[in-house]
Amino acid sequence: MARTGGARPGAGRPKGSVHRRSVDAVAKAMAGGISPVEYMLGIMRDSEADAKERAWAAEKVAPFVHPRPAPMERTVQIDLPDTSTPAGIDKALDAIIASMSKGELSPSEGQSFISVIEARRKAIEANDLLARIEALETQHQNKKG
Repeated sequence: MARTGGARPGAGRPKGSVHRRSVDAVAKAMAGGISPVEYMLGIMRDSEADAKERAWAAEKVAPFVHPRPAPMERTVQIDLPDTSTPAGIDKALDAIIASMSKGELSPSEGQSFISVIEARRKAIEANDLLARIEALETQHQNKKG
């Protein structure tokens, strides 16, 4: 016996599919030589149009007319220890995490600091490995000679 009512897997319109009203609106706009935004603004401003259509047009055109403002970057200053050693890097990470937990830094700001410190850690590690390789090569050359 088939289930009736309620949500079923695969039922309804697929996500991302275009609504018939949207297709009709774009087709009318393109036929009239105006852009979809101009068309939707016309519907929204038409006092004789159906209220639902005006609300639909306003909702659809809003992101084009009033886009969300981009987040403003701010300069943040926190006291960090010297990061020229692995121990200093560890202390700096602790300071950043503490600042984030106190709300002095947002998570994205903290991540930005951590990314810079991670680049510093990689540079220290690369220099350390280079020094070790050079020491091994010198030691190897001395044993041969």
